[in-house]
Amino acid sequence: SPDDHASIDHALQVTGMADKADRNAGELSGGEVQRAWLAACLAQDTGVILLDEPTNHLDLRFQTEILDLIRDLADGHSSSPVAVGVVLHDLDHALRVADNLVLLTGGRVLATGPPQDVLTAENISTAYDIPVDVGVDPRTGRLRIDPIGRHPDRGRVRDTP
Repeated sequence: SPDDHASIDHALQVTGMADKADRNAGELSGGEVQRAWLAACLAQDTGVILLDEPTNHLDLRFQTEILDLIRDLADGHSSSPVAVGVVLHDLDHALRVADNLVLLTGGRVLATGPPQDVLTAENISTAYDIPVDVGVDPRTGRLRIDPIGRHPDRGRVRDTP
């Protein structure tokens, strides 16, 4: 129907796949396949979407765009609000999109609630069995998760003499 075609066109547009609509799935990159699956979900115009690692295989630009799209869907910016459940292993991504989190460890719930209550240094250290610092980024005001690991000085910017 015309409404179906409009939903498909909209889904292709918001996922950045409109210019690839005529290509076979076998011709798409891993990230393009991820976006095609998301477009297929959106085209159904459902009130609930469940996503498993939707940013997997995507470059930085499309990771950000997919996270923004998920947030827009939940906020109802493009139509009516959609209940979105997302499985993410990247805690920074979870911080960007979640109203509420469920932190699992060993198949059991360790903590639930708003991100700032769930993603504490204690909870993350318990879940992943590594030391972690959690702070607030002074520029953005967002939580910043810093896993310490065995090489705490790696990646630090050092002053040069």
